[in-house]
Amino acid sequence: MPPVVEHPLFFLDYDGTLAPIVDDPDAAVPHPEAPNLLRKLDAQFPLWIVTGRDLQALSSFLDRPYSAIGLHGAQEGVVGRDARSLMSDAAAEALRRLRESVPAVDGLRIEDKDRSFAVHYRAVADEQDARAHLRDWLANLPEVLDAIWGKKVVELRPDGLTKGTAVRRIADQHPDHVPVYLGDDVTDEDAFAALQDMDRNAVSVKVGPGDTRADARLDGPDAVMDYLRRYV
Repeated sequence: MPPVVEHPLFFLDYDGTLAPIVDDPDAAVPHPEAPNLLRKLDAQFPLWIVTGRDLQALSSFLDRPYSAIGLHGAQEGVVGRDARSLMSDAAAEALRRLRESVPAVDGLRIEDKDRSFAVHYRAVADEQDARAHLRDWLANLPEVLDAIWGKKVVELRPDGLTKGTAVRRIADQHPDHVPVYLGDDVTDEDAFAALQDMDRNAVSVKVGPGDTRADARLDGPDAVMDYLRRYV
């Protein structure tokens, strides 16, 4: 079990951490214990949701206006309320052009996220073939964008904007708190690395299997709830 610290500053990923991974992103409801725990934690400590989702879309799953980072670091604001885009106009235009040229493969699902998007290939008949088409599509990716390969999904984000840049900025605003970051995605590795590079105590927790830079690990959302319950 990861350590419990005094004066935590929580950074919590959504999919795979506060909610189980499901085939349909629109059906990713939070763990049954998550809403109550989040309310209690938010009342006591600074808390940020850090997600690849668009913050307006996330409001269908979370019933409170939590502070949040969206689109893997390209958006900052409050769930269901105001959200500020941090991406450049050049990145937004490059994303628009790529959105129009997604390869036509049966079973691919495009998830639009404000000015960005993700391409899911969980439902295709031949995942290897789908990945090959997607790699060809991204072969000449503009320099202003990065491709992120996740769990049967590929997403595009502006170069230089990551969950790591976001958590460093927010952690600097709370020098008397200990950052506690829980996440399951490849994009959460940027945040783990950023916190470990800062000259301060921090807790980084990988949720689920796979190689990681995190200092601790939890098996899944059930274990995440067990850990968060120790703070309330």
